[in-house]
Amino acid sequence: MKRLNKVTVCNAVFGFIILTSLLMACQSAKVNTVEKEKNSIGRNDTWGFVGAGGGGAMFHPTVSPHNSDFAFVSCDMTGSFVTYNGGESWRMFNLRSPINYYVFDPLDSNTVYANSIALFKSTDRGNTWSVLYPNPDEIIGVVSKGDHAQEIVVTRDSTKREVLAFAVDPENSKKLYAVISIDKSIACYISDNGGLQWTMESEVNEGVQNIYIVPSSPKSERTIYITGKNSITVRENGLWKINKGPQNVGKVTAFAGGFDKQQNKFIIYAISGKGYFNAQGDNSGIFYTDDGGKTWENRQDGLVAFNMKDTELPEWRAIATSALHPEVIYISYNNLKVNKDTTCIGVAKSDDYGKTWKLVWKDVLTKTVNTPSVNFISGWLNYRFGPTWGENPFSIGVSAANANVAYATDFGRTVKTTDGGKTWEQLYTKKKQGAGWMSRGLEVNTGYAVVFDPFDVNHIFLANTDIGLMESNDGGESWSSATNNNGIPRKWQNSTIWLTFDPKIKGKAWAAMSGTHDLPRPKMWRKDGISNYKGGILLTENGGKTWQPVSADNIGEAAITHILIDPSSNKASRTLYACAFGKGVFKSVDGGKTWQQKNKGLMNKEPFAWRIIRKDKDGVLFLILSRRSDDGSIGNDGDGAIYRSDNNAETWTLVPLPAETNGPTCLTVDPDNSKQLLLAAWGRSTKDKFTPDIGGGIFLSNDDGKSWKPVIQKDQHINDITYDPRNKTYYACGFNGSAYRSIDQGKTWNRIKGYNFKWGKRVDLDPRDPEKIFIVTFGGGVWYGPAKGDEQAVEDIITPLKSF
Repeated sequence: MKRLNKVTVCNAVFGFIILTSLLMACQSAKVNTVEKEKNSIGRNDTWGFVGAGGGGAMFHPTVSPHNSDFAFVSCDMTGSFVTYNGGESWRMFNLRSPINYYVFDPLDSNTVYANSIALFKSTDRGNTWSVLYPNPDEIIGVVSKGDHAQEIVVTRDSTKREVLAFAVDPENSKKLYAVISIDKSIACYISDNGGLQWTMESEVNEGVQNIYIVPSSPKSERTIYITGKNSITVRENGLWKINKGPQNVGKVTAFAGGFDKQQNKFIIYAISGKGYFNAQGDNSGIFYTDDGGKTWENRQDGLVAFNMKDTELPEWRAIATSALHPEVIYISYNNLKVNKDTTCIGVAKSDDYGKTWKLVWKDVLTKTVNTPSVNFISGWLNYRFGPTWGENPFSIGVSAANANVAYATDFGRTVKTTDGGKTWEQLYTKKKQGAGWMSRGLEVNTGYAVVFDPFDVNHIFLANTDIGLMESNDGGESWSSATNNNGIPRKWQNSTIWLTFDPKIKGKAWAAMSGTHDLPRPKMWRKDGISNYKGGILLTENGGKTWQPVSADNIGEAAITHILIDPSSNKASRTLYACAFGKGVFKSVDGGKTWQQKNKGLMNKEPFAWRIIRKDKDGVLFLILSRRSDDGSIGNDGDGAIYRSDNNAETWTLVPLPAETNGPTCLTVDPDNSKQLLLAAWGRSTKDKFTPDIGGGIFLSNDDGKSWKPVIQKDQHINDITYDPRNKTYYACGFNGSAYRSIDQGKTWNRIKGYNFKWGKRVDLDPRDPEKIFIVTFGGGVWYGPAKGDEQAVEDIITPLKSF
């Protein structure tokens, strides 16, 4: 996270910047405007979250060898999390991209490493982080590129560098081992001074997964094992060689390793076969080697014995062992067919190097009912969706000191055992007595909006992807699913993209729900188009207790992305407008009972209708069409567009976009000056790997969209703009780890300090308090905190780096 003074914000924060951390150059500035408060959820600022917790995929659970209550997990949506109390609570931190591994210092309990866009080091147990590699003096900036604003470190020599695997010497914290890719040239490097300088030891084949150091080998000439796609590269007695992987295995799914002190052997396990991480398939196995891969033994037979004969072999999704107790193995399994009507998923365990096995987590799936494992303490996801939503773990991390302690992560949960698998407990949520569920801090779900009931400020909805609509009846303190057995078609329950209440009729609201998630991201239409989109518009007249589909007859199945109420229309027969992604605009003049398509004048084929905006003064409508190309091109039928209607959507005319812009995402009209418009846009990718995207940001028009002036350009990925009429303040956020605030009609913008999640989607207002806001994210939950930011926020990344 970044520490800035007020002057620095506008000039440095936006997209084409040094790491968020570069702004730490101003960390010493003293700010007395906000009295520092202790955050109840352990954050280094005054920000919190709302939601039930969980609901997004998590990976790489890693347990401290010094304290099994101290652990990390990562989300593939860029957020990372640390617990110091065994999962009772978690603190999110952000290193600008998903973290793909953590490594603890075996000697110093305060030191840990994490690999993201760079290799980071923390000496305060993950509280703050510094860049270790590339050397900060060699970094001149960071660019954000592409649809997900992927961040790329730019070095003085313009090389692309990545630390593929990393280890710390078991007896010398200054001695570090790394496999580093520099412009696709991969080699093993060693540092004797804590990473200040590195010496190349040997080239390594691609597909690197792990690097292991044998503790019993000579200190001056360590034995090193580097696991790869289907081999182990070995350095022993100063000589390098490559040992082949298990016979007839083209791709090893995962490795795990640990040192057996009694046998004085380093044990390595490998799994292979068809599965989630290898869809093409391979020969199945749970393999064992105690000689660095010279010989291998398949030890899956004891586990396969649980499977019916003459049926497909189970999937081995993840494997883990204890670094100091390798006799203990945990395997994540799927599709274990125990009889013709029953399949099991979960975790198996061996206490004897894989010779015998027990099913210690056993979810039972049949054609009629799916039952969680009897020894599993469930959370809201299991109660709402059953065990197949989270599935079996992607990743398992085992304590080095106590092999009975293991953390596991899956599609939506982090869970833990402290008794070797006899019992498992979820760690992402907790139940409020007599109410809903409260997050423990694992904020990993994607949302679209926070929506308050206009007649009851304690009644709040979260419009989410994948977990669907969530509801709170206690002001946001606890949450429950709002899509269960209440009239919503099952195939529409995945995502609620929009929800709008009638401001005059209590309990009446319309919702846009879909089986298609993550719109308008190109991955949702790039391959298969829109033909399989499911969804529609629903109506409730009792505040969401029950819902009725109202769009099927006229619109058909569609991904509805927005619903707009004409507030001047008769409340008994509301005029409504709806955006159908790929079908265009639809209008209803009878409160949603019937709909008519209104696409006259739209030139785009299969118009990706995203948002529709209305001027309150004269009823003029503006329509945002999302861009359908993501290759950086412009001036073709892949361009997004803005259209205008002066006759209630009967016809549409094209509004010019700023030069180089073809990815509009949002448009707002200033209530005090109807000719003033603010446009948010997504940048277009450029060909050079180290140049930023162009055409994105925020643009201001003072002539009703005839011309545009850029007001934010360095942040090229702005998703949405929100206006608060109570204090005449604009808010914006996007995919570059920042949210912004403007108090001068959008002319200038300041970063909202403390918020730093990489992928932001929208700022929503708190009708109870103009000094607080919600920030809805793409994979980081819903943040809640000070509308002006926290001037005393301690940033996650503290390395001061030079900008261009």
